[in-house]
Amino acid sequence: MSEITLRIDGRYRREQTDAGRLRTALHVEEVAALAYRTAAERVLEGEERAVAVRFAAQEREHAGALMTMTLAMTLEVRRHAAGKDLDNLMPGFEALGRRETLEALLELETAAVAGQQALARDMVDLDTLRTVGMVMAGGAQHLVVLRRLLDERPHTKAFENG
Repeated sequence: MSEITLRIDGRYRREQTDAGRLRTALHVEEVAALAYRTAAERVLEGEERAVAVRFAAQEREHAGALMTMTLAMTLEVRRHAAGKDLDNLMPGFEALGRRETLEALLELETAAVAGQQALARDMVDLDTLRTVGMVMAGGAQHLVVLRRLLDERPHTKAFENG
């Protein structure tokens, strides 16, 4: 496991409640939105930049869906992800070159999907489970596109598991 995966996995493991894991999922999605935006502004060009801009918007939508679920469960969200959170989950991300940036985004998505799977296994509330499933499916689609941009084979994996 590399640094990004360890940090995200650690955040999920520290949480012992559905509420805590849901807040963690929200935080990771917000950081993902920041990471894609940063990548688009800093190092990616052309198609890769367009993908990063699109994925940043989708990650914000995912975060919005998870935020709705936290509010529906009357959970308090203390703060939203900021630049320091990007550096916390993805140390040194802003200094990476093009390929390393795409690899870091791939790792972030992989760890996020794995965390969402762990969250979904324990969820009882059907509406929350649907939302987590939708976010997880979006992350799996991002994995396929990132693998294509990195020319990793196969692009798709049956039973994607992060």
